[in-house]
Amino acid sequence: MMSEGPCISDEALEEKDKCNRTSIILNALLFISKFIIGILSMSMSILSDAIDSGIDVITSAMARYSVQKAHEPADEDHSYGHGKYENLSGLIQAIIIVLIAIGIILEAIRRIITGVVLESLDLGIVIMLVSIVVKFGLSGKMLGIAKKHDSVAMEANAYNLRADVWMSFGVLASLAIIKFGEPYLNNIEYIDPVLAIIIGIMIMRSAFDIGKRSSQDLLDAQLPEDELKVVKEIMTKHETDLLDYHRFRARKSGNERHIDMHIVVPKDISILDAHKITDDIEAEIKEKVENVSVVIHVDPCEGNCTACDKKDDK
Repeated sequence: MMSEGPCISDEALEEKDKCNRTSIILNALLFISKFIIGILSMSMSILSDAIDSGIDVITSAMARYSVQKAHEPADEDHSYGHGKYENLSGLIQAIIIVLIAIGIILEAIRRIITGVVLESLDLGIVIMLVSIVVKFGLSGKMLGIAKKHDSVAMEANAYNLRADVWMSFGVLASLAIIKFGEPYLNNIEYIDPVLAIIIGIMIMRSAFDIGKRSSQDLLDAQLPEDELKVVKEIMTKHETDLLDYHRFRARKSGNERHIDMHIVVPKDISILDAHKITDDIEAEIKEKVENVSVVIHVDPCEGNCTACDKKDDK
């Protein structure tokens, strides 16, 4: 038997979409501002942070599209729904981020070799302060919504923004050190491209984390242990109704869960009673596990088994 597919409300979709739209707009404004100030100041660290904000525009747009696509109901071509669009989006985000991080590192190395000249550091300090405040607030809001609705794409984007906060803070600190330490220390301006390299490495590490998380669900990895524990407790609760269950499988697709199993019931049980057992199990699983679709196949026992004899004695 098969339960109805996961039920995802329009309110949840609207809440996620509103957050993603806000992220796109704010990151676009930060990208433009940082890029202009980065050019004026000739700061590689500001330009690197600007490029990272540009990445955030792309990833937020991808997250928005994938979330909308994942909410589409199952159709003839996608009988299991569209949940993996979120996972695919996360993997593509990771690849893009890695490539851009490599570009940042190579450009920073070039700057170290050819020399560093910095100007207009005050503007850089101001835009970094603004970036820290905006991205910290945005990442917190996005992470809360991602956790609430179990959105892989939004969670990846939220953690990316949270990492950006620390990177912007590092850029802010380096600009302040260069500004106030330049009269006293020689070659202190080389902190700028060195920090850009560190930022590139941090961006790359974040990308690998996102890629790992996304690829797990694309490869039909098992459900989280806490959710599996809940399902197993429900099955244990129904030991008096059935003889056994086997061929248990569970996987995650985006924010959707898919569970299927075979249950063994006494061979003399009526179809109506078997149907009620499966309905009860499905209802309890759907009550305890969000966005889940359950498929249960009923097998009769082969007869003359100890479990059946015990049930007959009752």
